[in-house]
Amino acid sequence: MGLLSREIELYDFSIGLHHWRYTDAGREAIVEGQRHAPVALTRGRIAQSAEEAKNTLEITAPLDLPLLNLFRPVPPGLRVRLDLKRVRVRDGLVRLGWTGHVADLDETHSVAKLRCQSLAAAVETLGLRRSWQSSCPLVLYGQGPGLCNADPDAHAVAAVLSDATGYTVASAAFDAFDDGHFDGGVLQWTASLGIERRFIVSHSGATLRLLTPAALAPGAGVTALPGCDRTMGPRGCAKFRNELNYGGQPTLKGLRNPFGSDPLF
Repeated sequence: MGLLSREIELYDFSIGLHHWRYTDAGREAIVEGQRHAPVALTRGRIAQSAEEAKNTLEITAPLDLPLLNLFRPVPPGLRVRLDLKRVRVRDGLVRLGWTGHVADLDETHSVAKLRCQSLAAAVETLGLRRSWQSSCPLVLYGQGPGLCNADPDAHAVAAVLSDATGYTVASAAFDAFDDGHFDGGVLQWTASLGIERRFIVSHSGATLRLLTPAALAPGAGVTALPGCDRTMGPRGCAKFRNELNYGGQPTLKGLRNPFGSDPLF
């Protein structure tokens, strides 16, 4: 829609306090004191379905859109929020049309397509359920009554990377620990937009393998938090001296599953 239309649309993408503001109008729009750059953006229909997972919004954008640099070469670990607003040209009335976050990006030879998911759909994703089990189901480093309560600062390992190839990073600081010490842990560092985090799949010598790639280079400063194998053993609670907060039932080991295919009776 252009400025001669009854309404123009504003696209406010944000990560924390960082914003990328655009409008589909033919020229720059200043609304509520904020400047919105004119960009050739088009969007799909805003769906209203009982199934929130189907209420996605697809936005087509030019490949030179500055926002897309966030996803190159790897997407950010932080969520990119989208607030879509509509402004009535006649009197400047602003109303919120849609709110969500960018779920993924698909680039073709001519355009980029941003698939956005509503906030309600993100809330409806399944979380962890507390079960009667031998292993610990608690979130590592979770703080609060009944939670893990292991102190991340007490176990954090600061390191300067000697090598980084996307899915793997290396530092002499990691080699000071036994292999597997950081398995299931977290690698984190301070980026321009905030703290980025990556899940550590495995640790061998000075090398950590990550679940998703990280845009890191040799010389970067990072912090590694060790993982837990969810047991009372030396790679579990004993490593953190946190046995009192163990959330599983270790005495269940060796017992047959009453709900399995092999009946007990």
